[in-house]
Amino acid sequence: MAIEYQKGKSFLHQLDARTKLLLFIGATLISMVLIDPVIMGILFTLLYFLGRKAIDKDLLNTNLRMLVVIFLTFSMFQVLFFTPDDSYFLFYLIPWKNWIPVTVQGLVRSVAVFFRFFIVVLSVHLMLYTTPPVELALTITERGQEHKILENVGMIIGLAVLFFASSFPRAAGREAFIGIQDTQLKFGALGLMSIAAAFIVQLVLSHGLPPEMGIALTLGFATVGILSKQTEQITNAQKARGYDVQPKNLIRRVQVLTALLIPIFLATLERSQDISIAILSRGFDYNIGARTYRRQFEFQKNDFLVLGVIFGLILLGLILQNIGLSSPTEDLILGFIQ
Repeated sequence: MAIEYQKGKSFLHQLDARTKLLLFIGATLISMVLIDPVIMGILFTLLYFLGRKAIDKDLLNTNLRMLVVIFLTFSMFQVLFFTPDDSYFLFYLIPWKNWIPVTVQGLVRSVAVFFRFFIVVLSVHLMLYTTPPVELALTITERGQEHKILENVGMIIGLAVLFFASSFPRAAGREAFIGIQDTQLKFGALGLMSIAAAFIVQLVLSHGLPPEMGIALTLGFATVGILSKQTEQITNAQKARGYDVQPKNLIRRVQVLTALLIPIFLATLERSQDISIAILSRGFDYNIGARTYRRQFEFQKNDFLVLGVIFGLILLGLILQNIGLSSPTEDLILGFIQ
């Protein structure tokens, strides 16, 4: 099912397109850093609540329901194969053979993995459903827009803190860090390296992609929904003419697929030609670097709020991981059992 932009005035719709892109990236990083099922479940519930307020719940539920079986399969792999040396044994799935041990760690990790996949997929859905394709492409395109000093400095400081927190365990260890043994010097070197890396990343991200690539991405995003509708129209037209579009015979199915693909391919070529003529008629290929853009992005109060929450959760996950509490629910269950 194609994911198309849904108009609305919800909290997500009012956010800056860059904020929603960073929300997807941040949710992905959080789901990779944290493996606690309770925290992951709370984060998924929050995203799902925002999604229901932004788009039709039946549409959202239909898209997510299609993925339940796939994600349950991935979760079962954790139950079957995640058995660390210090795991707490519960029972065997095949007791008469003592095969496939089930552990507390495996069960906790399976629930966390289930929510992890859903968080990533749900954040993608929310970004695409609430952001026009044009704005989504412009977020990563160089538009000649002036960057505010405070925003740049804030981004550098935030990235530096995350880089420092992610590399803290290695610098705090007993072994040498880039050839330095003294603890204070190691932390000083780590801080300077984090700031330098953050500055480089900010410099690269602030430039964005060339305008040509931006227009290509815009057309690509906009064409997905059109192709989906066109495929459905051609399929319905074939059915109306008494054409069996799902035959059981393999050879016959290939013939049916060919009959569907040829008109889709020809219509796509015709549309591509029309788009290229429209682009050239507007002089897009003339002095592209000097073009101006009507749409200018600017962060608002809600954008800073969302970015602050994302930054805090990522930092919390890194801190919990550094102190060995990346899954407090698992530690709580083990403490209660033992």
